[in-house]
Amino acid sequence: MTWHSQARRIMSAVMIAAELWTAAQAQESGAKPASIVDASTLDAFQLPPKTAFDRATPRYPNIWFYVDASLADSHAAAITLVAEQVRSAMRVRESSERLNEGADFEVTIEHLQPWEVPEHRALQHAHAFHMRYFHSALAAQKLDRVTLRTRAGSRDFYRIAASAHYEVGHANPNHADVEICPICGRTGEFASQPGNLVERVHDPLGLELLLNGTIRNVAVHYHHEDQREVGGIIRVLADRFSVQHQVFPAQSGDRNTLRIGVVVIAAKR
Repeated sequence: MTWHSQARRIMSAVMIAAELWTAAQAQESGAKPASIVDASTLDAFQLPPKTAFDRATPRYPNIWFYVDASLADSHAAAITLVAEQVRSAMRVRESSERLNEGADFEVTIEHLQPWEVPEHRALQHAHAFHMRYFHSALAAQKLDRVTLRTRAGSRDFYRIAASAHYEVGHANPNHADVEICPICGRTGEFASQPGNLVERVHDPLGLELLLNGTIRNVAVHYHHEDQREVGGIIRVLADRFSVQHQVFPAQSGDRNTLRIGVVVIAAKR
């Protein structure tokens, strides 16, 4: 091997190492791809008032999907797109039977993160992820489509509202609240949260699991089958689409939930 070929190999190795270091630094610093919608606050998404929903709906929806109109030819098609992606990402059980709270359909995952402690045997339980979709109320009032400002100018989006929460499993006699549970209770970062446990704790936990596949920053695994990670929807969506997701503080006005998440879905570039 000549000196020149050795030098070229050394330089190539140095450049590869530099690229890997740069990528690692970007990951550590939390660098994110550029946003789709120009939004520094929740107001940019023009959310409707709570009165747009059925009176039976107790809480303001805490997750909003915005689907670029280029990806769906109708609101119904946008709903199908979102529902299929959630179903694929999280292996949820979907149902439109025995609905309440004004929902159109709902999805659940049961038997997650069993809390089993001898000193609180009567309170032991596994957990459930539960999300209700609300779309017919928006469509009936022509609130299902909105124009938002993007990097490429104004664009139309279909929007779908849902309410996600994480709670004591539905078959457990303690459903839905166990205040002292370190997983779904008023503990840890939520210990000082006053008021309704669902609004202040269950809702933000459900939002976290939906987006990231974690509860209190710990990865959640299915308690059956292959016990793989639940994973959340963002990673799966990002494989097919350009995705922007943000979480904003709520608990103001008629938005009686602790945090509101927004997921914007557009065509990959």
